[in-house]
Amino acid sequence: MELTPHNRHILIEMPDETEDSGEPAAFLLPEGYEKPKSEFVKVAITDCTASELDLGLYAIVPRHMIQEVSVGEKTFHLILDNYILASVR
Repeated sequence: MELTPHNRHILIEMPDETEDSGEPAAFLLPEGYEKPKSEFVKVAITDCTASELDLGLYAIVPRHMIQEVSVGEKTFHLILDNYILASVR
């Protein structure tokens, strides 16, 4: 399945954020505790038909502005072009 973004939306790929070093913790944490995530995240740009950004670039975006869209079994992540703070090569 392929999704084509419209109306200034950019299709992005989220990073894999599973960080488990496998080492036991120095102290016990409550069950279900998650380490707080940073306010911004580096994402890969996968489709930006209505923007001057290049495919393959990475972008820094506010984590809370990412929209998650599920279509069937597949999940896509989109963000509006004006929420891209910076690009990274």
